[in-house]
Amino acid sequence: CNTDDYCPTLSITTLNKDIKNIRKFFKFCSDMKWIKENPSLALKFFKQKDKKERYFFKQDEIDLIMSKASSFYDFYYLLLHTGIRATDTYKLAPKHFKEGWLSVRMNKTGDRLEMPLREDILELLEPRLHQELIFPEVQTDGQRRKCVKTMQGLFSVDFVRSNNINLHTFRHTYAHTMLNKGVPKE
Repeated sequence: CNTDDYCPTLSITTLNKDIKNIRKFFKFCSDMKWIKENPSLALKFFKQKDKKERYFFKQDEIDLIMSKASSFYDFYYLLLHTGIRATDTYKLAPKHFKEGWLSVRMNKTGDRLEMPLREDILELLEPRLHQELIFPEVQTDGQRRKCVKTMQGLFSVDFVRSNNINLHTFRHTYAHTMLNKGVPKE
């Protein structure tokens, strides 16, 4: 535990992923005939309790974040209005933007994301299309930590922890906004 009495706990999802990986490992060991029996078969998955809806920013929080964003304004704006993952945004280059469309292979799934961009986003990005990377201000781990801390620092530590506030929250905010506009989640 930290000195501020915060004790992080593992989520049920994390525990179940670990059990799945342990089972895979011991299945491999068994298949290779390194062990006679698979001891991981005795492990049971944890039941997921009612899942809490992922937090999304309210309009006043968005206004606060954007007013204090400083050098990360464009980065936050793109995350907020496209729903793209931050990890995919880090690697964006001018080649990913053609004729008003964003086209990039996503890190997490390997799928290609093809998305038309609104005029305001295109105008925001226009000055950046003449450099090697669109967001050079978030290329190192230190810069990325500063980007996250700039946003998280606007809220109390307890609020950030209890709502898991991070860059991915912009993605959930985008999804929530689109659902409210009647766009199917698929």
